[in-house]
Amino acid sequence: MNGEISGSQNPPANSGCSCAAHVRSRRLPRLLLLVLGLTLLGGVWLFRQPLRQHIFAEGVLANDAPAPDAVQAMIHNAPDPRAALLAAWNTGKIVQRQVAIQELAQIVPYGQPLPPALRALVLAAALDPDLDVREQALDNLDYRHDPALPALVAAQLRDVDPQVRLLGLMHVQHLPATVGVPLVVPLLEDRNPQVVAWTLSQLQRWSGQSFGVKMADAVPIPDKKTGIQEFRPASYAKTRAGAELAKVWYTKHKAGFPPVRLRIPAAARTGRRPLYAADFGLPALNGRRVRLSDYRGKVVLLNFWTTWCTACVGEIPELIALQNHHLKHLVILGVSLDSIPDEDSRQGTPSPEAVRRKVARTIRERGINYPVLLDEKDSVGGRFNGGELPTTVIIDAQGRIRRRFIGPRSLPVFEAMIAEAFKP
Repeated sequence: MNGEISGSQNPPANSGCSCAAHVRSRRLPRLLLLVLGLTLLGGVWLFRQPLRQHIFAEGVLANDAPAPDAVQAMIHNAPDPRAALLAAWNTGKIVQRQVAIQELAQIVPYGQPLPPALRALVLAAALDPDLDVREQALDNLDYRHDPALPALVAAQLRDVDPQVRLLGLMHVQHLPATVGVPLVVPLLEDRNPQVVAWTLSQLQRWSGQSFGVKMADAVPIPDKKTGIQEFRPASYAKTRAGAELAKVWYTKHKAGFPPVRLRIPAAARTGRRPLYAADFGLPALNGRRVRLSDYRGKVVLLNFWTTWCTACVGEIPELIALQNHHLKHLVILGVSLDSIPDEDSRQGTPSPEAVRRKVARTIRERGINYPVLLDEKDSVGGRFNGGELPTTVIIDAQGRIRRRFIGPRSLPVFEAMIAEAFKP
């Protein structure tokens, strides 16, 4: 009996592990989890700055309307600023692309050669739909004495927008006369007095001969009623007379300026990816929400304006006439930014009711025949508008941005741009 009692109190050795071993087996996974957790926390702490930079960069690249300062900081603070610049450019978004091309000279100073990927970017940017981007690209090519500059300047001189032709003329001055003269002579027939005056200025510099025209003779002045910059009749007469003198000079010296064959580098064309306008929705005065995608299949002209912008209001008759000429295939959307306080104004943000009243009054007084939308939070203006007005964006039937520019244009120029947007 004693044996039975002792046997029940002392289980066989092979019946299981001891209590101490059991405790150790339970503690081991917890210890591993603790070590892994501490290691993870240490890694996060050690790499907190790169991680923070990565999250910040991803947010800036994904944002449709980031602050330009944020894009600039993202590029310069990146471990590889050149790769960050390319990433900003490749977003296909207006603000990121503008900052990328602006910062290029900081990332790769003018005295240094451009890496192939960045040079391809600049070449494509010189033919960009965004006129601000074109300006920056041509400056980069000019200051770097890039051999592609003459061909890309020639492309600007053939553009339907006189402001683009003027941009080309600004860069012609650094070309040799044997290249520049044949490029600019066709502009002696230009209808814009300012373009003719710039052309004569370049020819005078190359020829050493005066054609009787100064730049001041073709300065547009604002109309007292509309505020639109217009040329005086004397500007047309004087520049035409100067152009005739220049033609006589060129006829005598034409043999010394044979035609030049300039080819735009393949990288400038292959690097041009379509720039699509992301969809958006904004309320009209009647409260109906209008979306850009509602008009897919038609050419859309976005006009960012305010009631207090003289040039914006002065341009309205041109837009009304343009809409009348293209009722079936063109949609003009006026996007009012009246709710956004002017940086130069000391007044606060106007109330939504006050804005609606002002916009409605302008629509009524000016006879606006196209939809006007209210961008009360600058959600769309922040994507397309660089802070200057009026800003115009032309989008083709497939949703691709074909033009973006600042400042008013005349009806014939608008007509030429719309005809261009109708083409593939």
